[in-house]
Amino acid sequence: MLEQKIIAWGLKVRKWSFLRIIQRTFAVLFPFILIGSFAQVLEFSLLYRDGFLANLTKIYDWLPHYRAFNQLFGGIYMLTAGIISVFAAGLAAKYTAQFAKRDGQIAGVTGMIAFFAICYQRSQNGDQLNFKLELLGFSGLILGLLCGYFVGLLFKWASPELTTDKEHNAALFERSFRALLPITFALIGALVINVLLGLIYKYQVFETINDWLQSQALKQSGVLPVFLLATLTLIFSWLGLSGPYESNTFDSDQSALRNLNYALTHSDLAKVPDKFNANTLYFSFGTLSGTGALLALILALFIVSHRKNNRRLAYLTVFPGIFNANASFMIGLPILFNPFYLVPFLLIPLFNMLIGALLLASGLILPAVYPVLLTTPGVLYSFIGTNGAWVSLLVPLVLLICDTCLYIPFVRFAEKISDAMEAEQRKEGVAHEVK
Repeated sequence: MLEQKIIAWGLKVRKWSFLRIIQRTFAVLFPFILIGSFAQVLEFSLLYRDGFLANLTKIYDWLPHYRAFNQLFGGIYMLTAGIISVFAAGLAAKYTAQFAKRDGQIAGVTGMIAFFAICYQRSQNGDQLNFKLELLGFSGLILGLLCGYFVGLLFKWASPELTTDKEHNAALFERSFRALLPITFALIGALVINVLLGLIYKYQVFETINDWLQSQALKQSGVLPVFLLATLTLIFSWLGLSGPYESNTFDSDQSALRNLNYALTHSDLAKVPDKFNANTLYFSFGTLSGTGALLALILALFIVSHRKNNRRLAYLTVFPGIFNANASFMIGLPILFNPFYLVPFLLIPLFNMLIGALLLASGLILPAVYPVLLTTPGVLYSFIGTNGAWVSLLVPLVLLICDTCLYIPFVRFAEKISDAMEAEQRKEGVAHEVK
């Protein structure tokens, strides 16, 4: 009975028009994000001097011009994942218009131009095109999707239905004339939003909020503050945004530096002054299998998924997932904006942190106090951060197995919902053919 209710709820959610548009948009974006994720791992893990793989392989000692390769893969990342929100705006506009039987091609182009208009900022000399680059990438994804969705709605409200899908010149010109009104409304709306964003940036509203969150993340320690900030970071990640702990660095974390100074002075990790902080809880246990424990979800797909595309997705994203580059998996499944996966995405990392806090409080494991290399796999964070305490390797491995088991029921329910959705679509297709 409960299972049928969950499946019925899942079907209802999957039919929401905005979620259907997001899923179609993400399906098209996935190959670009996947290439960008591999480029990101190569850039920051293998070809960056402080990267995990770079220090394992010592690539900077034997590969000539490794910095040039770093810049090459950095460019690939910027040209794929770095401007992904622009593509998202265009695709969301296209699919929204198509659902309403309007011109998806012109709507898609309009969505991209409108998003560029939103992100445009005037240069000082006025002869260069400048954009707010942080909005073009992953951080602006939700804005790009909303921009595209509303552009598609403008085409629905301000243009007639397509009566033909022919591509000859006369028909194309007719479609262009009919699209003038929604294009005009979309550009005017984008310019208004651009002015409002300009005022927000001028008065540093976003910067003030972000600086406050970052200051809390860098100075707060203790179980409750860390759990609250971790929850906020996970919610932001589910929305494609950067949370308080996303930009957290060891060098700027006051409690982490206090712990390191104590450890170097006293050589006793068990008595560090801040046993519960971002490094000892969130990064050691909350992200031991990636943000939202997504590596465990990938493993769960390997174990129980019967859908070919899901298993193929797991194979393609497991390598970047090991090095905490989860964007391709979050878009491919998808996890982003998917209410079905929000609960495990939040609760499983918090469960890991709770186990870690209990073990730290009991003294059974040592806190991670030493700096850890960039892109270090999450399951190794505590082990390296304690300078090789074996119990700090064993516990994360056990938790990774537990996380995988916790994700398995969600994978099974998600696939049952997908099967039920496809069955309904087949029935509708048969009924349409009969008519």
